[in-house]
Amino acid sequence: MIRLLTEWDRQRTIDFLRAAPEYNLYTLGNIERIGFAHDLTQYWGDFDEAGALRGVLNRYMQGWVVFGAATCNWTALGQIVDAHATTAQRLQDNPGGLVSFLPFLHRYEPARVSIQHLMALEAANFAAAPTPRPHVLVRRATLADLPQLVDFYAAAGHMARAKAAVEQPLQSTRLWLAEKQGEILSAALTNAETADLAMIGGVFTKPNARQQGLSRAVCSALCNELLTLGRRPVLYWETAAAGAVYLRLGFHNVGEWRSVRLQNK
Repeated sequence: MIRLLTEWDRQRTIDFLRAAPEYNLYTLGNIERIGFAHDLTQYWGDFDEAGALRGVLNRYMQGWVVFGAATCNWTALGQIVDAHATTAQRLQDNPGGLVSFLPFLHRYEPARVSIQHLMALEAANFAAAPTPRPHVLVRRATLADLPQLVDFYAAAGHMARAKAAVEQPLQSTRLWLAEKQGEILSAALTNAETADLAMIGGVFTKPNARQQGLSRAVCSALCNELLTLGRRPVLYWETAAAGAVYLRLGFHNVGEWRSVRLQNK
């Protein structure tokens, strides 16, 4: 049986998703941050004959996340995505009990599939970065930095972020930067957080400031703050250079992270 989940289902949903917390961080974060009664998000649960939860589907705006056991009614969950009035643009394709959720979508097909490496950092393994070069300041950003950060990320190529996506961590989570003489050279932020997990993203260093350890420095400062708060850092990466930075900080591999950009068939 599939039905919309409500606040009454909060604890059972959280317990189910915590079987794979790194993969379900965005859904868990949505539950903690805005709950079940908000226009931006919806949650569906698939229950077996005994009433046990075996699958969860989450829509946040135009993005979807799905997670379930092998016995989940994947066909019915796919029909929900296909029939929804909100056009689906993104899918986090780590369904748990299956290799991919894509075969159950008939209205959509992948425009781009990105397979990245998922990593996590335990407090005991954290290896803080050394102090940056002289005259480079690493600090937590504030809303006063928003105009310069908007320009910084606008020039970040495939990592470019709209103003709202830059403002969100300044207001709701956190963003750390490295600057020299007032110029932002590198930055890292958290896209989502729960009480004990945080997803790091937006790690970018200007091309003329690379090979100076700045990405490592801002990520180290961000991780130190998160670990102090009891939140385990999680991230995913695509390039070998990025992976090397995270390994030096003490991150370990968790698995693959599959991000899909969807388009209508």
